[in-house]
Amino acid sequence: MYIRRLREEEMEYSIRMSEFAFQYELTEKEREERKAWVAPENTWVAEENGEILAKSTTLPLSVYIFGEKVPMGGVSGVVTWPEHRRGGLVKQLLLHSLEEMMKEGQILSFLYPFSIPFYRKMGWELFAEQQIVTLTKEQLPAGKKGSGKVRRVENDLSLVDDVYQTWAKRYLGTLARDERWWNINIFERKKGTLAVYYNQNNEAKGYMIYQVKENKMTIKELIWLDTESRDGLFAFISDHDSMLDKVEWTTMPHSGLPFILRDPKVERKLVSYFMARIVDVEAFLKIYPFHLYKGSEPLVLHVSDEFCSWNNGTYFLSDKGDRGDAEVKFFPAKESGSCQHPPKKGLSLSVQTLTAVLMNAQSASTLYYEGLIQGTEEDVQRLEGAVPAKQPFFYDFF
Repeated sequence: MYIRRLREEEMEYSIRMSEFAFQYELTEKEREERKAWVAPENTWVAEENGEILAKSTTLPLSVYIFGEKVPMGGVSGVVTWPEHRRGGLVKQLLLHSLEEMMKEGQILSFLYPFSIPFYRKMGWELFAEQQIVTLTKEQLPAGKKGSGKVRRVENDLSLVDDVYQTWAKRYLGTLARDERWWNINIFERKKGTLAVYYNQNNEAKGYMIYQVKENKMTIKELIWLDTESRDGLFAFISDHDSMLDKVEWTTMPHSGLPFILRDPKVERKLVSYFMARIVDVEAFLKIYPFHLYKGSEPLVLHVSDEFCSWNNGTYFLSDKGDRGDAEVKFFPAKESGSCQHPPKKGLSLSVQTLTAVLMNAQSASTLYYEGLIQGTEEDVQRLEGAVPAKQPFFYDFF
């Protein structure tokens, strides 16, 4: 068995693998569209005796980390034929993919898991959740129309991209969408109507993508940049009251909802969504805006990564003295697996746990008390205090 890139002439076979594994069927039009926008060189296949046994795609994307774009490898379309499962093929493919991400400078990797325990074994960890809020007709949000107005418009990224990018920088791990992503993954896949809120200066300050069907409004995205645009969009939702029995709204877990609603006693469902993985720990630590105190003792992290051995070792984080960014010194683990600097001090944690902490999915204290971080409580508090507060969220899918 060896691993290579998918070839152009194998695209049809690759699509059939995905249809079989994920139990869907594309129309001929959808099939041709898929071939047109999928780059075969982004897919790795495991081949034996001329037969493709398994495949995995890595999408070259970027996400916002504290307002800055960071290269991310999005893992998608992981498929093995049933007769070749449980033989380690996917693990080999994913390790190869991570090695290639490392070479390409993709510091992070995201994926939507079919099995969280499976991907945890290879270093990914949950970082993003979605909240689904369901409102009855009587609970429709109160809003003020104000001096602006909402317009239903044709799908056009020029109308909403600035709003999205401004909003996305406020969160951690949001996708930095480009034109291609908007057209294929948002306008094509999130079927519905696009409505934009414009203030009195005719500036777009919010938008929503929604669908009304069988007396139900499904809000797939709703983004506002200020309270004026929020109130205007809320009023627009309520203007549909004669058509609706309920509204189902996908949003952030800690967005202020449902507290800011007129009637917060609504149905809520929290859904585990995307997983993240640090591909290159040293590079990620170097760009991470830690809050460290000048002149304080270095924060020492002993990181273990059973899947990507290049991350194993000890990291010393010290304040640079300029913006509070950390100076990172990395001491790789010896081939035996032990650190060059034995953990007499500092915190010991896995790459999954480190990812959860730095992506603000879980606090260091929580993971310490659950036994996932070893060290002193004082060092745990120092790590927790060094991580800036910003909510993780992911609105997209691949």
